[in-house]
Amino acid sequence: MSLYVTWINLIKEKADENWLTDSQREVYERILSSWKSQPFINLYGPSGSGKTFIARLLAKKHAYSYTHDLEQSPQGAKHVILDDAQYTRMLRPIGRRLGLGRVLLITHNAVSEAMPKVALELDEKDVRQFLAMLSNHCGIVFTQTIPEGKDLAGIIRKEVIMRGETHVHQ
Repeated sequence: MSLYVTWINLIKEKADENWLTDSQREVYERILSSWKSQPFINLYGPSGSGKTFIARLLAKKHAYSYTHDLEQSPQGAKHVILDDAQYTRMLRPIGRRLGLGRVLLITHNAVSEAMPKVALELDEKDVRQFLAMLSNHCGIVFTQTIPEGKDLAGIIRKEVIMRGETHVHQ
């Protein structure tokens, strides 16, 4: 198994709500506390900001169903995460037909459809918090690179590439 996959699996296994950076925590808490009666909410932000990380925590800690295809959602699910899917107006009738409660739609850009939207944007403090969590909870220390930018997944990819791994998933 590649180092990249090993690290990602370790992060998924150990991740907890206390790992959220300040910006991620703000978004996470808004999702949990706001828009209770809204059928769709759009969480959007750049690649590597932690949108899927937040989604997986919601699934793990708050019984959200996680899917990439709304048609595959459990009938009558109270909360569904639709990750990395293209929004179309057909999603609303699918949600009604399946008796779904609230759908959290995760995208890179805000959808133009009328629905509550929450943006996830990281700053340098978030990146430092992320690196500290990796070191403290997973023993992942960056020895080959100086982490740059705000794409957390990209930071990990760059480190494993510099360690000699040639096949890293994008």
